[in-house]
Amino acid sequence: MEQAFYISSIEQLRHPSDDFTRLYFGAEFCERLMPSRQDLETALRISRERALDFTFMTPFVTNRGLAQLDELANVLAHTRPDSEVVVNDWGVLHLLRSQYPELTPVLGRLLNKSKRGPRIMNIIDQIPTETRDYLRGSNLDVPSAVYFLKEQGIHRVEFDNVLQGLNLDGTDPGIHKSLYMPFAFVSVTRFCLTANCDDPTKMDYVGIFPCCRECLRYSFNLYNPVMKLPLIRRGNAIFFINENIPDAVDKRLVDRIVVQPEPPF
Repeated sequence: MEQAFYISSIEQLRHPSDDFTRLYFGAEFCERLMPSRQDLETALRISRERALDFTFMTPFVTNRGLAQLDELANVLAHTRPDSEVVVNDWGVLHLLRSQYPELTPVLGRLLNKSKRGPRIMNIIDQIPTETRDYLRGSNLDVPSAVYFLKEQGIHRVEFDNVLQGLNLDGTDPGIHKSLYMPFAFVSVTRFCLTANCDDPTKMDYVGIFPCCRECLRYSFNLYNPVMKLPLIRRGNAIFFINENIPDAVDKRLVDRIVVQPEPPF
């Protein structure tokens, strides 16, 4: 079982134990938080010094973000052409395929259409077995989707540790699976409620405000009676914690664990 260590910024870097053989680095949910070229080069240097394989995280992007990613992908291609790039935007995949074929694309969590909502657990014991199996599945259950991924050179898909469990039985062994722990992603939006959270004069205002990267300083616990557990807001993304090891790991249907020391951004 490969173990990877995932950080979103250089400041989050810890000294991982010898069990970790891969470094994940980058922004997964917001293009405004993508690393600078200097930070990427620093992360690449650290990965080389520690003999770690390297995976670069990318978010969904606008055309402006895509241009920034083009520059970063160019650094990767010239410095670590053996790197993986986790894509959460089909435009980013097109960029890699057309301009940087030496980099290895990986399908990110945002494009893996698993059922994520914690409210599933309110009904999981009341629904038919066939429905439970469906809620534990993903787009890897669709042969045409798997064919498309392979045609695009994608042979690894990232998974969240969803509360209802993962059903990976019968999925194509040619598609490798990674599991993120302990933070499972629920949803993301371009509307960031963290903006202006530390400005008392904006307390009664709702709207779209300039980004001051408040999410680098704050995260929020959210509670609701219909949820089985608290949610965590980090910037524009929502997470929950699930530390239970799913059956898919015991069955060796997952071959990489991605450890997140704190909620990513």
